[in-house]
Amino acid sequence: MSREAAFSALFSAVSGAYAWGLASRRMKLWSEVPAALRPALFQFESGPEAYQWPSPATPKRTLEVKLFLYFDARDPTVPGASALNAALDAIDAALAPAGADLALGRQTLGGAVHDCKISGVPVRDPGDLDGDGLAVVAVRLVLP
Repeated sequence: MSREAAFSALFSAVSGAYAWGLASRRMKLWSEVPAALRPALFQFESGPEAYQWPSPATPKRTLEVKLFLYFDARDPTVPGASALNAALDAIDAALAPAGADLALGRQTLGGAVHDCKISGVPVRDPGDLDGDGLAVVAVRLVLP
């Protein structure tokens, strides 16, 4: 299984999980994403990569991806956390095992990876102070 197939499968799953105004595998700065294009999703593929050798011939590669979610939280009548929570719930659902993966107890992204899981604690900023909401979610991909 290739890195590109794994990254593409992850992006397909998360970009289709929510009504993003903009979704890209190329990171952008806040200043490049106008409020009209938010909520926005960026898949940052520059995380650490590790190898494990459970058998002499076959390594398991672990890749880390960060999902950056940008929100416009300037509406004073809606808590910024509301949009943030909805997007995080959508990503949780997109990465939950389903179908044949449910029996395996892991998310294979349609066979592109051995396993895909959210790892660690997401960073959450609802944007209450400046109107710019942000979440950062680390995702671990295990390739056989």
